[in-house]
Amino acid sequence: MKNKKGISLIVLVITIIVIIILAGAVILSLANNNPIESANEATFKTNVDAYNSELTLAISNQHLQNQSFDPTTFDKGVWNGGTIGETIKKYIPSITVADGLKFEIQDSKLVYVGINETEQDWFTSMSMTSEEETGLGLNVIATDNVTFNGEAASYSNPIIPKGFMSIEDGAVWPTDWNNGLVIEDASGNQFVWVPVDGTNVSYAKWCTTGLSHSFTTNDSILSGAVDENTQVTTYGGFYIARYEAGNQTGTLVSKKDVTVWTDINYTNSKTQSEAMYNTAEVKSGLVTGTQWDTVMRWISNNSGPSVTNSTTWGNHSNSVEPGHGSKQIAGYSEIWKAKNIYDLAGNTWEWTNEIYSSFRVFRGGAVTAIVVATTQLLIVATMILLSLAVAYLSTLCFIYYSCFPLKILFRRYKIYLRVKNKYIKDKIKQIKLIDWMSFK
Repeated sequence: MKNKKGISLIVLVITIIVIIILAGAVILSLANNNPIESANEATFKTNVDAYNSELTLAISNQHLQNQSFDPTTFDKGVWNGGTIGETIKKYIPSITVADGLKFEIQDSKLVYVGINETEQDWFTSMSMTSEEETGLGLNVIATDNVTFNGEAASYSNPIIPKGFMSIEDGAVWPTDWNNGLVIEDASGNQFVWVPVDGTNVSYAKWCTTGLSHSFTTNDSILSGAVDENTQVTTYGGFYIARYEAGNQTGTLVSKKDVTVWTDINYTNSKTQSEAMYNTAEVKSGLVTGTQWDTVMRWISNNSGPSVTNSTTWGNHSNSVEPGHGSKQIAGYSEIWKAKNIYDLAGNTWEWTNEIYSSFRVFRGGAVTAIVVATTQLLIVATMILLSLAVAYLSTLCFIYYSCFPLKILFRRYKIYLRVKNKYIKDKIKQIKLIDWMSFK
């Protein structure tokens, strides 16, 4: 009997110990998974997501209203529930009074400035999934240079420059990288990515029709811009404007259905193109001969349209599409497009950043075309047409030179874009320079 009592006592003690252990586990679990704390965290992060969405829209509007808007200087302080003024409340209307004291806008980004360490940890965990790591996605203005998917930049995964967004118009991001990916700034100017993989498309001059490229050199580029060859090698390509340079009430644009800017000499076209983008991050200028030839190689690869006789897909007098033979607005015909770029062939001549002796060079053909069969005839035609100040040829590779600064009718020009690339990873800021070149 005494043995049975002893066993029962031992069982009771063990049971109590087990209950204590289980109770401790439950208490620990509740401490680590507090349902109230979890609900607070979810609410906090939902609010932050909403605030960031409103801020993104506000930044896009700033770009739209002011082309020279600099996101790195856009700072707005806390709001205490009083006068809105230039506080965070003006740009994030849904923010509450309580949160208005916890957040600021710094360099166009939402920043937590509250004293609650738990909330700071929540906010930091959200910030770790930044644009640089997750990618930008579609239709969002980039506040830093970043790829669409957050992966490393390459010819098949281009960087979207700061102040631009990726749009899907004729090519899907980023899978259609070889078919003309389009980016757009807040003012609606559009540009197309030209991939340079070094094998199928090399970054080099090669056109010899008319005046051979070997006789030309590049003019100076905008001060502060980095060597184009290094940048293309590093990042695998460049951007070229999607449309002919347009004149929109005296402002240079790259937009559909805008009057093409003609009757402009080389000096003025170079000045206008370099003034389009000239910030610490983005610079623009006339396209170089190497960029032009690279685009020609890209277009003509894999049985693409001919770049030595473009009458089948460009605006020339002997083309077949309606509207041919006279100057048209930018993007007039879908037939006059290659790799998502409009009017490379015909319509108006293209100024390039090339020099031949004391002359300036232009490319691309014009609205009135004569079909030529040999390089020798092109050279003869060049010498004859030079005295007329107007040239009409249907070959896209043709290199024509003009006495500087003579005005030539039906002239457009191309520009390149250069961007300072900024990455922010693990709170370490690294600055790299890249060139985004060749806006048409």
